[in-house]
Amino acid sequence: MDYKATLVVLVLVSSALAGCTGDPDGGGNDEIDSDALQDLFDEHFEDFINNTTITVNNNYHNNTTYVTNEYHNTTSNAGDEVTENNFQTDYTNYTIGQAGNGSGSANEILFVMHMELNASEIAPELIPRVDIDPRTLVYDYTKNFTGYVWVNSSDGNGSSGWYEQAQISITHQVPCSVFYTFEGTYNDTHNVGGIFWDWNWDGYRYYWASFLGWNSSSSTSEMTYQDYEQAGYDSEEICNPIWNAWVASNYVASIGSIDVPQGYMLSGYTTEYYHTWDDYISTNGSYNITQNFYNPLSGDDIVFERDSGLRTAYHIDQYGGWDDLTVFIDLDVFFLFETSEFTITILYSFTPVIPVS
Repeated sequence: MDYKATLVVLVLVSSALAGCTGDPDGGGNDEIDSDALQDLFDEHFEDFINNTTITVNNNYHNNTTYVTNEYHNTTSNAGDEVTENNFQTDYTNYTIGQAGNGSGSANEILFVMHMELNASEIAPELIPRVDIDPRTLVYDYTKNFTGYVWVNSSDGNGSSGWYEQAQISITHQVPCSVFYTFEGTYNDTHNVGGIFWDWNWDGYRYYWASFLGWNSSSSTSEMTYQDYEQAGYDSEEICNPIWNAWVASNYVASIGSIDVPQGYMLSGYTTEYYHTWDDYISTNGSYNITQNFYNPLSGDDIVFERDSGLRTAYHIDQYGGWDDLTVFIDLDVFFLFETSEFTITILYSFTPVIPVS
């Protein structure tokens, strides 16, 4: 037990016994001996502790240094050496017993975690960006046509069966490149230019019919002009995907953690958050381009996650004390760009407490 708490208890017990340690007649010769005083102390001490919350401000905690970093690698070291991973951030480490009580007093020591990150560090699986040319892709198009299927017979008349008309499904692999036949050019014969989805449906229809004929799709298993046209409508998401300036949306990256030892309560908040990126608009004609996005800063969050799963944005207040706990810190990015860069500063402190049952 902390010596200050012991003094508080001793004062309270001594006060309760005031008037009992001297002679009521003022003689001062009828004192309680030290054994009797110890018996009274032992009798009332446990009840006092069980019914009292004591906040203790001390300057020691087993001489242990706690170091956090942005990849959940937390080092606890009871000696003088502290070993961290190679990706060193720029925040300051203190012995946890030096932390103040959150009162804002002049001698309070705060912990600061400062990070400067870029997109390749928080999302290495997405950077560098690799855009697949959709003209190299293949779309599976399934069509129905009227055909004949064999029906087995067991009527005993010598016939083993017959063909019967039925609707049959068949899948064709259609290269996306067919929808880019007139990309960047113009064909006077078929009055068509550009890609299929540039309102050139009629031009492409007449172009396909010119060498496939005007056969109805339902009359043959082969691809017809109607099938290519329908495949063009159906395949736009694959063959003409929307190109976004960002590489991911609503991306969550783990950027750090803080160990909260038993007997300490954590409070902290984000004092600085800055997200910058370079605008980039694709000029690749094979993509359906959009640049209509909201300011990413309006949707970004620095999230503190407790052991219970509770998540709060930008701050955490008076958490811990009853056990050794870990708080994880996530960066939730509304739109992550290939050139995104982040500056984050988190300020936090520990308040020594005594857990009570």
